[in-house]
Amino acid sequence: MIEPLITFALALGVILLAQIAESRRWARWILYLILLILGSVLLLGGVIILLDPALLNEAGEEMNGVGFGWMVVITGLLILAPTLRAMMLGRRGRDGDIRGVPWTRPVHLTAWALLITFIGSNFAIAMIKDLSALEVEEPLVLILGQNAAFALAALLGVGWGVRRNWRDVTRRLGLKRPTLNEFFIGAGMALLMLFVTGAVGGLLALAFGEDMSASADFNTKILNQLPGAWAVLLMGLATGIGEELLYRGALQPVAGLWITSLLFAVSHIQYLSPAILVIFLLGALLGWTRNRWGVNTAIWSHAVYNSLVGLIALTATHFDQFIPGV
Repeated sequence: MIEPLITFALALGVILLAQIAESRRWARWILYLILLILGSVLLLGGVIILLDPALLNEAGEEMNGVGFGWMVVITGLLILAPTLRAMMLGRRGRDGDIRGVPWTRPVHLTAWALLITFIGSNFAIAMIKDLSALEVEEPLVLILGQNAAFALAALLGVGWGVRRNWRDVTRRLGLKRPTLNEFFIGAGMALLMLFVTGAVGGLLALAFGEDMSASADFNTKILNQLPGAWAVLLMGLATGIGEELLYRGALQPVAGLWITSLLFAVSHIQYLSPAILVIFLLGALLGWTRNRWGVNTAIWSHAVYNSLVGLIALTATHFDQFIPGV
């Protein structure tokens, strides 16, 4: 469990550095160096794996070595390319113009690099031939920690404590005082999302039964390690808050609804199968909810949906229908 916590802490540190780099040239170049090292290490590691794919199997991991290697290489290149572009603009004395060039601002560049790393690692891990062989220790602690990191990343990512005070941060994220009306609208949207899941997921299960059942088995394995219904509700609330603050609160105003929905979908490791279409649709519904009623309602929609899915899975384990949680 200590490794994910260290990873989260390092990522949050880089986000904080990016905020300082918005106004400090020295911090900008330290940030560039960190991103260069990250991209280069990934690129070099991917090339080594491609040269000898059997290395992964020798390490005891039953993985697609070639696919894993290419995923790591692509991830490294996608980090290096925009970082080098931003550095060249800086060397030409155009630091003042960086704000007008997409994805070269320190905060946007960092968001891109961290998202690509997160998504690339999920894709790489999904190269495991048998998803059920993936061991997740203390899933509740991991999920709570991950979503706490997501929430902090959203707060720091929009400048909390560096460029914005608390009031400006909540305004930027679209947060306001919760109301009972938002909860009821969110619950209604959660039911709509559940219907979409059942309809689209059911059709995909008919067409891709084996791939869909693998994802369902992974979900069941996680749920069986939870201590009870209260943990399902806590997990639902945590994912609702953490993921919505990050994706719909911090990212969507910059990247737009559809790109955010795509990033949201591919960041869910257990659904890197035809079921990813379901997650994309759910992400789009959450994005539309955010635009129509605000981030508060999107948080409630997400939390209620995940809680319903978890409770249904716990009380009706004999259901064969694929019901993903996001």
